[in-house]
Amino acid sequence: MLPFAQTVYNGTPAEWLRACYHQAVQNMDATLYAGKRIVIKGCSHKEVPTSAYTDVTALLQPLAQSIMYGEPCSTVPIFKRPRVLENSSDS
Repeated sequence: MLPFAQTVYNGTPAEWLRACYHQAVQNMDATLYAGKRIVIKGCSHKEVPTSAYTDVTALLQPLAQSIMYGEPCSTVPIFKRPRVLENSSDS
C-alpha cells in the first residue's frame, strides 16, 4: 500500500470522515485532561461529524472536571463532575 496510500477505506466520504475523527479521538492521550475544565470548540470552517463530539465527550468524561461546547464567550455545559465535600466531623 505504501508509498501510494496511507490508508484504504471502503465507504462514503461522510463515513470516511467519521472513521478518521473516531480514530483521531481514540489516539488522544486523555490523561492530559485529567481534572481539567474543557471547552470543545463548536465552530469550524471544516466539517466535523456530530459523532466526533460524542466520541471526545465519552473519552474525556471519566477524567475531566467539566466539559462544555461552543466558544469561550458562549459555552454550553455538557458535563460537570459533582463537587465532593470533605466531612467536617473528621477534624
